[in-house]
Amino acid sequence: MAEKKWVENKYSDEEFSNIMSRSSFTRPIVAALAGRNVQADDLDCYCNATLKNLSSPYRIPGTEKASKRIWEAIKNDEDILIHGDFDVDGITASAVLSWILTQNGANVSTFIPHRIDTGYGFTPDSLHLSLSKYKCNLLITVDCGITSNDAVTSANELGIDTIITDHHEQGEKLPDAYTIINTKLSPELSDLHCLAGVGVAFKLGHAFLKYGKEHDLLFHNVDLREILDLVALGTVADIVPLVGENRILTKYGIRLLAKQIRPGIRALCEISGVKDQLKSSDIAFKLAPHINAAGRLGDPNIAYKLLVTESIVDAMQLAQQLREYNLQRRAKEKEIFQEAESQLLEKIKVNETSSILIYGAEWHQGVIGNVASRIARDYNRPSIVLTIINGSAYGSGRSCSSINLVNILSESSKILGRYGGHPMAVGLSLDPKDIKQLSEQFEKSVANVLDVEDLIPRILYDGDIYLSEINDDFFDNLLKLEPFGHSNLQPIYRITNLSVPYKNLAGKEHTRGYVKDSLGYSFPFIAFNLKPDQLPAPPWNILTVPQINKFHNNSSPQLRIIDIKSVSDDIY
Repeated sequence: MAEKKWVENKYSDEEFSNIMSRSSFTRPIVAALAGRNVQADDLDCYCNATLKNLSSPYRIPGTEKASKRIWEAIKNDEDILIHGDFDVDGITASAVLSWILTQNGANVSTFIPHRIDTGYGFTPDSLHLSLSKYKCNLLITVDCGITSNDAVTSANELGIDTIITDHHEQGEKLPDAYTIINTKLSPELSDLHCLAGVGVAFKLGHAFLKYGKEHDLLFHNVDLREILDLVALGTVADIVPLVGENRILTKYGIRLLAKQIRPGIRALCEISGVKDQLKSSDIAFKLAPHINAAGRLGDPNIAYKLLVTESIVDAMQLAQQLREYNLQRRAKEKEIFQEAESQLLEKIKVNETSSILIYGAEWHQGVIGNVASRIARDYNRPSIVLTIINGSAYGSGRSCSSINLVNILSESSKILGRYGGHPMAVGLSLDPKDIKQLSEQFEKSVANVLDVEDLIPRILYDGDIYLSEINDDFFDNLLKLEPFGHSNLQPIYRITNLSVPYKNLAGKEHTRGYVKDSLGYSFPFIAFNLKPDQLPAPPWNILTVPQINKFHNNSSPQLRIIDIKSVSDDIY
């Protein structure tokens, strides 16, 4: 892979000084805050925001109208059907809204579509399949529906009111739904555009309770704090920015997740090897993959049942099924990635292209999104991976360099059956005969918006620091920046001119050792996926994430090395 360019986060000296003078934070932490555009005036809210800082759910158009309709359904003993989606966001959103409504007497059923049987999103097929299983007078979508015009039309013809709650990008025309709740439809709600599907569902649930209280309709005074563990789970798993209200919801939700009160969460943590000191990274890399595996390779309803069960015995059995799904997912993903990369290296001159599109026959639909993510990350190019099954091509795309894939694919809309999603991740389908045309148009569209510089892999870092600055105060301050995730990454720092007194193989693929600076300070490090003989010659310049390593009830500080360059070879 190409050498990565190291790029320092930019901020003004004035803003750095303002934060430094108005806080007790150490210099490296102030640099990280300034690099994240946290203003001195907003510092207290950023570090100490509470649930009281959440805005009124009525800010979002449609929430009050939807709440009134749901209460009417409860009063009239109507059947409510929640139509979710098969990823973590869609499954947690379904569980959150279902719990809030049932606590107040609603007759609620939940339908989670199967990736293979019905495809993604709310479609006429998924509508008719759900109605064959459940009664429905009022249908509420979560994490889907914003482009489901045909499905909403079908529901209208059946006399079913449809409330759309979604966070995806809209299409050319909005569905003719009873009401639509999507913050992205309102430019003035830019601070809420980052909400995941579960965040939007939570907002509707909050509005529902608020409306019930205002009109003396509540059966049960629900404490929304009890459901924040699922909100955090879905929010982090969907890789939405952990800023604003997402940051607040996730912060308090992770605290509840760590207590493992919910039987399903306890069982999920057990099979994932997650202990009580749970971090957002545990959600992203341990918990979420097990839930997603059910939607990718098996039955997503297993994951839904896990999250809502009140029996620890049932939870353990369901969690074991998710564990098996995840093992299958990993094996299948590895197999397809190897095939895809072989095809890529054989047929595509990556250095001469701005994008990557590859396809194969009978590649499993459930894992091609992960394969696309790995290819986009490894080759630093927007990538689409397609599978041809039963005469149709289905695919997933992943972006990089802030390229909006929804906009890119809109230029190929005439040859696409369906497409949609987020700027950084999309799903699509088309006739296999049009793959060549799509590949050519995709390359052209991406090349039009990419600069040559964008194709150079880069790592953003938060400034230069000294080993002596990584102390107890630093780690105490670091806690204030959590939870970490998309748009609020763990701080990465550059440390230069380090000697390496000791290094040795750790496990089969990693390296542990010590680095030492010119002032005589030394510090332990871990370099994952790099053996000692793969490391450059010292002295080193490194990019590193300082962290507390917890192992067998022991805690010690260490540097997790992100990238290394020999001082003599560092041209960036």
